[in-house]
Amino acid sequence: MVDLGDLTWNKERDLACPANKIGTVDLYLTTHHGLDRSGPAVLVHALHPRVAIMNNGPKKGGSASAWQIVHDSPGLEDLWQLHYAVDGGAEHNVPERFIANMDQADDHTPAFAIELAARKDGSFTVTNTRNGIPPSAVALAKAGQAEGKSTGRRVRADS
Repeated sequence: MVDLGDLTWNKERDLACPANKIGTVDLYLTTHHGLDRSGPAVLVHALHPRVAIMNNGPKKGGSASAWQIVHDSPGLEDLWQLHYAVDGGAEHNVPERFIANMDQADDHTPAFAIELAARKDGSFTVTNTRNGIPPSAVALAKAGQAEGKSTGRRVRADS
């Protein structure tokens, strides 16, 4: 898993160019809440995440350009969002079942989470606490093949 906090695009770029200094990851937590000042394609695509969680608010982060970069990342199986991104519209939000908070209430109540549970064998599950949708289960890739259950590319339009 990689969580780069509020690192900006120029520092993130240095992590991927001219060489990827991090390697690939199973889980990517978007930087800067998914604002367009972070998460450049050169880094996100170099990380080759299998699952991404966008830690956005309804009106903070979750920019269309940042969402698209993550969505288009090679090998991405699942993309989850903490909130429906108002400015993203239907085109730049995942299906409702992968969004923890659909309401835009200023007091954020009720508040739901995207939970991550990791196991000793390296596999993990991602669960939306709002709807109890069966979690995404992802196993570590070994020798180029995923073990366990894979959820497919549910972030695509045909999902």
